[in-house]
Amino acid sequence: MGPRRGTTDADDGARMDGARAEVALTRAPECALTWSENGAYAVRGTMTVRGVSATSVYNLLTDYEASPRAFRAVRSVRVIECEGDACVATNVYIEQECEWKFFVFGGAFPTAFEVEERDEELKMRCSLAPGRRGTGFLRDFEGAWAVEDGPEGVRIEHTLMVKPKFTPPYASKVFVQQVDQILQDLLVEIESWNGAPYDAPPHRRG
Repeated sequence: MGPRRGTTDADDGARMDGARAEVALTRAPECALTWSENGAYAVRGTMTVRGVSATSVYNLLTDYEASPRAFRAVRSVRVIECEGDACVATNVYIEQECEWKFFVFGGAFPTAFEVEERDEELKMRCSLAPGRRGTGFLRDFEGAWAVEDGPEGVRIEHTLMVKPKFTPPYASKVFVQQVDQILQDLLVEIESWNGAPYDAPPHRRG
């Protein structure tokens, strides 16, 4: 399945003289551990890509049901209803099954996430859904994406804070590698569009 094609003004920036711009890295993925404390780890990764619009990248990142196609670690995603006083009406709630692998150990874990989308800023933040913190494979989790246009192209930043229930060997290296893999997967997905725009997912269409 390719991108959801559309023709928006924001996506015109990815075109030149009526032709699709060539997608290319101007800054390769750079990932590093920013801090670790009490079994929690925070990692930040960035890359810059030209030949694509920031809006299209953000549209993909908020197209949660497309995640299994774009990211190899995601097995399945579905949008769910949140019930209870802790729910925020403007947020999105998803149930996701992800794969994990630490050396010879591996498996899959399902969990539910609450996503705060800030469309005007092209930013989003994901955390464990109400009632899920401290349950399952993760004690705590928070991920964020920020997308912005710059002189060298579209700068994409992904930050991840994770506190697993058990600490794998060489955990800091493992989580840095995971963020790098996510960015590499995102780049492959963007390249598959061949410069075409990616439309907003259904829940964000006014």
